[in-house]
Amino acid sequence: MKKICSLLCLLLLCACHMGHHYEVYHYDNGEDYAREGLVRIVDPVTQKIGYATPDGEVVIAPQYAFGHPFHNGVAKVTHQGHLAEVEGSHGEYHTWQSPHWFYIDKQGYEIKR
Repeated sequence: MKKICSLLCLLLLCACHMGHHYEVYHYDNGEDYAREGLVRIVDPVTQKIGYATPDGEVVIAPQYAFGHPFHNGVAKVTHQGHLAEVEGSHGEYHTWQSPHWFYIDKQGYEIKR
């Protein structure tokens, strides 16, 4: 019986991962707002950020450590970084810090600036 339960759990985990279930990024105590027709999404396993239409069509698969909303056709993103507490906020507010930010267009291509 243990083997059957283990096998079923393994199959469920694989099926969930293969289905690429993403969640809408949470911002300001709720789901992300659509900006220029896209919302930020998060892979619950990797915690990477990507972008999708409000109806759930993935446009840019989650691959960024941090990503800002689109503005004037581009979004500021990074592949690496960490959360840092905003000084004086007593842990209530955090900011994203990275040594290498860059911009992408709505197809996910890097924009040279």
